[in-house]
Amino acid sequence: MKKARLIGKSFFYVCVFASCAPLAVLIFLSFSFSWPYPSLLPTVFTFQHYVHVFFNNPQTWNAISTSIILALFTTLLSLAIAIPAAKSLALYNFRGKELVKLMVLLPLIVPPLAVTFGIQVSMIRLGLTGNFLGVTIIHTVFALPFAIRIMTSVFDLIGDRYEKQATVLGASTLMTFFKVTLPIIMPGILSAAVLSFSVSIAQYITTLLIGGGRIITITVLLVPFFQSGQLQIMSVYSIVLVATSLMSLFVIERAVRRFYNLEAVVFA
Repeated sequence: MKKARLIGKSFFYVCVFASCAPLAVLIFLSFSFSWPYPSLLPTVFTFQHYVHVFFNNPQTWNAISTSIILALFTTLLSLAIAIPAAKSLALYNFRGKELVKLMVLLPLIVPPLAVTFGIQVSMIRLGLTGNFLGVTIIHTVFALPFAIRIMTSVFDLIGDRYEKQATVLGASTLMTFFKVTLPIIMPGILSAAVLSFSVSIAQYITTLLIGGGRIITITVLLVPFFQSGQLQIMSVYSIVLVATSLMSLFVIERAVRRFYNLEAVVFA
């Protein structure tokens, strides 16, 4: 038993190290002025890369706010579609159900570039390119499969027995949803929201193609520095991307837990 625990802990710490090591490299690289091979650590440290990103580049703060707002709208739209869609896929039987399940996963199966090019043609005709709405829609296309998959599993697990009991006791449809269904599925909603937010904030090629260079996010600023070999600036933007994601997701989780008293729902 002790040996099994030791192996389990060792494996856990190896996974933690493997996950944190790339971030540690980015942090050292963002502060490095000189990092010659084969030195393990930078030989000269500097803050000038952070000064350049936050004070000399006026697009940085706008990109951060745009990324967060875009991810929030994508998350809300994904949940608005995923919850009723997942409930239908989990609880109801209809012709072509398995085909619909497969179609939902197509944005993950088909190469993203092919999906984006196909949707771009339709968006150009509808006038949705180069604006915030079009980018939100294309981000939702790639976030939706994850949200639907998570929510389908949730509805498969809880079924509809609680809703039926509430209906028998005289609750209306709206009351049943807000007082019974929503608190029960809230852990799934939180998971789907976190994943949808992460998918949106990490999008690059979809934002660039559909946004037409008018919608500037953190990734749109980050990638050109990587392509041009300015790895220190790229590292700063990478850390900004990670920090923005973690802080935004923390705020979302805290807001949901406080408003819906999620702890009581989970541990009751």
